[in-house]
Amino acid sequence: TYSHDYGALYASESAYFKDLQNISDVVKQQTGLTPNIIRFPGGSSNTVSSNVPGLMTRLAKAVQERGYQYYDWNGDSTDASGNHVAVDKLIRNGTSCHDNNVMILCHDTQAKDTTVQALPAIIEHYKNLGYTFKGIDDATYAPHQSVNN
Repeated sequence: TYSHDYGALYASESAYFKDLQNISDVVKQQTGLTPNIIRFPGGSSNTVSSNVPGLMTRLAKAVQERGYQYYDWNGDSTDASGNHVAVDKLIRNGTSCHDNNVMILCHDTQAKDTTVQALPAIIEHYKNLGYTFKGIDDATYAPHQSVNN
């Protein structure tokens, strides 16, 4: 989404799609491509949307009806727990997934400098286990968490 403002995004379906359209317009303007891949802020299992009963259930269905695929994660670096999280913690958490297809949650902001430092070790760990790294496309495994609302 454009804002990642939970209160505004999850106020209603129309608020969510307005924000999604904003980022879609920016991506289209910058790349010439219309995006169809998204991640819900907080994941599809978020509880911040609970102020609007059933909202995430409706959004999870509606985004797919509109041609989007949403991705959650089945591995978590835990870098969302704070800024400048210790590198060793990020590596430990980022290498703890043992699924056949791994989608690790990491964030890309200036305050996540330790995530950038941890990534080489996380990548090397999975490469040593025989995993390969690919860009997300229409054939990519899409982990979905249990929708709580």
